[in-house]
Amino acid sequence: MILLLKYIQVKGQIHNLSKQMEELICKDTEKMLDISLIDNDLERLAGTLNRYNSQQRQTVASALRHEEYLKESVANISHDLRTPLTVILGHLQLLKKEDLPKEQENRVETILNKAERMKELIEIFYNLAVLDTECTSTQREKFNFTNLLINLITENSPALEQKNICPEINLPEFSVFAFSDRNMVERILQNLLTNAIRYTNGNIKINLEQQARNKICFSIENSVSNVSEIDVSRLFERFYMADKSRRGGGTGLGLAVVKALVEKLGGSVKANLQSDTLVIILEL
Repeated sequence: MILLLKYIQVKGQIHNLSKQMEELICKDTEKMLDISLIDNDLERLAGTLNRYNSQQRQTVASALRHEEYLKESVANISHDLRTPLTVILGHLQLLKKEDLPKEQENRVETILNKAERMKELIEIFYNLAVLDTECTSTQREKFNFTNLLINLITENSPALEQKNICPEINLPEFSVFAFSDRNMVERILQNLLTNAIRYTNGNIKINLEQQARNKICFSIENSVSNVSEIDVSRLFERFYMADKSRRGGGTGLGLAVVKALVEKLGGSVKANLQSDTLVIILEL
């Protein structure tokens, strides 16, 4: 009778251990296994399983930290590569306008095409890294928002010239300063400029205002020809593209990155259609 009673108790505790293990595997609990058991061998087994579970948690946590660090590193490296590559593209555009021998002109054209392709790949790496990295840290500092915007417009002048676009730019008479993450703000503005240049059918308008309570309002407008195809409510979704034929050459990630970064900075971004014009408004 004593052996039978002990057998029933041990059987019940084995069943309970099995149930706890299933909950751990299914992520229904973070608790360790109960090791207050009547059988010494079962206690040792439960203790061994707990140590194994603890090691697995540490391994997973370490792998996740490494993955996040890798993604953030890819984002940072991609960002750092963009500036020198933009300079290279600008000089190549200028060189292309020179009166060169046919052979050299072909070489410049080849280099320019490859450099532009490299820039596209860097943009894709950066965008994916930002969207997949939840713990991208912000480093806030005071900087001249107006100067940053002017520099970016200047850097994008080759792309504007290529499409014969002369943007209308409205800036305050005084410099607007921001206390934010300069690199993130630069990426946000660059993506908005790239989107406008890529999908406009001729006109771009840029506005910057210093509002009350230290708010900065930036808006960019571009005329569009496919108004009926644009779903404004989905513009900031990953991989959403109003241009189904991909004539613009985008990936559908640029505006999703804008929204992700703006939210990290505690700002807001929204879009609306006014007749045949897409208007995107950023507040920081």
